[in-house]
Amino acid sequence: RSILEDVTIAAWKVGFLGSAEGVSAVAEILSDYPDVPLVSYLPNLSWVEEDAQQAYLEAFRELVLPQTEVLVGNHKTLTDFLLPDWDSERPASPRELAVAAAEHGTRYVLVTGVMLPAKGGTGQFVDNVLASAQGALTGEKFELFEVSFVGAGDTLSAALAALLGVGSELQAAVGEALQFLDQSLDAGFRPGMGNIIPDRFFWALPPE
Repeated sequence: RSILEDVTIAAWKVGFLGSAEGVSAVAEILSDYPDVPLVSYLPNLSWVEEDAQQAYLEAFRELVLPQTEVLVGNHKTLTDFLLPDWDSERPASPRELAVAAAEHGTRYVLVTGVMLPAKGGTGQFVDNVLASAQGALTGEKFELFEVSFVGAGDTLSAALAALLGVGSELQAAVGEALQFLDQSLDAGFRPGMGNIIPDRFFWALPPE
């Protein structure tokens, strides 16, 4: 709040907030800025102890979703969160996820990692789709990387928030953010023995 007294906020990006109490504290501040677009990223929380996970998700659903312009998340993560009773063999569509999000006040969802049918030896592709309750709006298809990343969703949602903050139109911002993510992943690096980290400064690297 001390910082907010001195600076103008053009967009918000919210990622993992640690606990239900963290969600509540952040949501209280967000509520003071209803005209500033909010991009909310929901990561996979399967590693969190079950009771804490449920409390976190409930707080996120009640306090953050009503203020969210764009909810970003992996297809399976968003399905488990928004449509927990989904039992069809057919995967939920981005529009169906958007309808469920809209019931909590969220205007758009950006669904990542939608698996596409493999076509004769061309590799596995995934779709990334921006949708509203009326239907899919835009998207980008990318070939699936055969490695595991940490920070991909945060990179995408931060890029989208930055673009909205400088006045980009939503669909154009989504396309540019997805291209930025793809290049960040392509330039990713492994600092230790764990997963690969996207390199957000790929554009500043000297040519090989």
